[in-house]
Amino acid sequence: MAESNPAQNIPEELYIAENQKAEEYIAAGDLPAAARALVDIVGKDPSNYRAYNNIGIVSWSRKAWEDAYAMFKKALTTKPDYTDALINFFDASLKLRRIGEALPYFEQALLLNPGVEEIHVIRDSILEQGDGIYNSERGLIVGVYNPRVEEALALIAEGKLFVAMEKLLKINDEEGPSAEVFSGLGVISFYQQRYSDAFTLFTESIKLNPTSRDNFLNLLDAAKSCGRVGEAREIFGLYVKTFPFLTVIAPDFEAQET
Repeated sequence: MAESNPAQNIPEELYIAENQKAEEYIAAGDLPAAARALVDIVGKDPSNYRAYNNIGIVSWSRKAWEDAYAMFKKALTTKPDYTDALINFFDASLKLRRIGEALPYFEQALLLNPGVEEIHVIRDSILEQGDGIYNSERGLIVGVYNPRVEEALALIAEGKLFVAMEKLLKINDEEGPSAEVFSGLGVISFYQQRYSDAFTLFTESIKLNPTSRDNFLNLLDAAKSCGRVGEAREIFGLYVKTFPFLTVIAPDFEAQET
């Protein structure tokens, strides 16, 4: 998720200080204060593309994916070559599986500003990979929003494990395997103290999406509870070579005895 870059501000942009303050609120995690400040900006300046991008970032932080998508798109209708909003719109398009809708925005941006290499790279990736882009490293990291899965995960958070499990199994039957479904089932199994089942489910989730740090940490927790830490370390070792950003959690695995 790209944050607003002051270096990209055009001279006639208004409310620079106000946007910067809102961005400070976002960085501090004070989303309500950021939202109030940004709503005030667009109320005074309905064409403030930076504010719309920032509202999108607030929505993204709240996991309001549709709202984030709409706000990044709104920023681009005001300034089509605004790189921060383009990058964020790209992520939102990945999340909502609407990458085909994003392509014209990158084409338009390149017509206006053909010298931005980052826009070229993303446009070319969309053209070359097609739907395969959802399985690219960035696509896996962003993940795909599935409202049915989100509903089931909310039930897990509420402690309604059996109902959540039924929903996840139904999604699996109707839509096919997914990392999110296996992960959710793994969490349920862990809470039910079926640690070996949880270990297997987290492993299956990792096979489908090996970019989730949480999945590896969940795997490790399950492994510690069923005496399979050595296996967990081996699995982690296989994927960390391909995805070096996972090294941030390496100490968690290295600290465990086999």
